[in-house]
Amino acid sequence: MDGLTCLGLRLHVPFWCSFRDPLTSNLHRTFPVPPPTTLYGLCAAALGLAQDDVSRRHEMRFALAVEDGGELVETYSTWKKAAEAPKGEAEKQAREAMRGRGLLTPDEAMWISTPLIRQKLIQPRFVIGILCAPLVSSELQAALSRPFHPLYLGESDDGVDIEILGEETPQPSKDAATGAVEGVQAGGMLANLPRQFRQAGSKWSLERWLVTVPRAGQPITAGDDSWACHGQVWSFEPPIEPPAPATDKAPKPRPRTPKPEPDAAPSEGQISLGL
Repeated sequence: MDGLTCLGLRLHVPFWCSFRDPLTSNLHRTFPVPPPTTLYGLCAAALGLAQDDVSRRHEMRFALAVEDGGELVETYSTWKKAAEAPKGEAEKQAREAMRGRGLLTPDEAMWISTPLIRQKLIQPRFVIGILCAPLVSSELQAALSRPFHPLYLGESDDGVDIEILGEETPQPSKDAATGAVEGVQAGGMLANLPRQFRQAGSKWSLERWLVTVPRAGQPITAGDDSWACHGQVWSFEPPIEPPAPATDKAPKPRPRTPKPEPDAAPSEGQISLGL
């Protein structure tokens, strides 16, 4: 931790927020805390980075704590999903059976409805630690005070108010943990938080961070790598490797062969013999 500082933030959600697992479809359960992918997106928006710019992800390591868990609610809605045309006689018969039961009407024969359940947290409050270099901390404080893009936490309509708590130097601690600690501990909420997406060729993989999150006001046993700062005892996520330098694989331009100059037209008074 030499040369690093922890920038503390308190995140007030005035309405609601949701942090769904990116690999879920019809049931969107929320994590109890904003995952590192969401927190980096918040910082990137304040800095004015592009939506898919992860070039500075390795400069920040996050720690998380719940000050007020808010109220957990579930919303129900229906999606209309376009279905492919039936392939084969069996699918055609299944489609006709659905139409016969009133599940498909002739004008909606190619549409299927599916339920969607979303969990949301009403007015929670979180404390976030960002372990980074002092210069990065100063840049983040300035950006969060006057963000380049509108800031939200989770989905695009989940507004957030940010209170900057300043910088502190983390100290090793064996006290009971009030923030997320790495691994499985008794008495808390287990969460396998997404950290970052990695691309290998045409495929993407998701890297996660398994943590136990204490409920507000209910500390748990601290982990082996716990640190105290900003009134919390928590773990910072493991370091992230900086992105590999981009290699220029674009083909080199072929040298252009100069075109031969056309024969000069005969000047006035000259006779062209056409030879």
